[in-house]
Amino acid sequence: MNFVDPKEIDIPRHGTKNRYKTILPNPLSRVCLRPRNVTDSLSTYINANYIRGYSGKEKAFIATQGPMINTVDDFWQMVWQEDSPVIVMITKLKEKNEKRRLAAWHLPTPGIRPFPGLG
Repeated sequence: MNFVDPKEIDIPRHGTKNRYKTILPNPLSRVCLRPRNVTDSLSTYINANYIRGYSGKEKAFIATQGPMINTVDDFWQMVWQEDSPVIVMITKLKEKNEKRRLAAWHLPTPGIRPFPGLG
């Protein structure tokens, strides 16, 4: 269960980037994206948390929701920003008759995705 109160996340409109309104990232270990637009705090938000490794290493892993149409770019920005060497998706490709088309390997457009300000 998730006991994070939406009021604890001080980013206007963050709900538009959550797959489920009751599953929110813990503010104490939340991954913050580098802002693509300094005047838009929403560009720093992704529903993702760092997880401590079994050896005690801080930020050993990241857990996040499956990307949605409006968060695919955020997902890939996080992968790039955090230098994630491996992506493991633990999900059904179809859930409640809804096809999960936005698995990481099903990008809407093949090829390179531009991310301003990265690299």
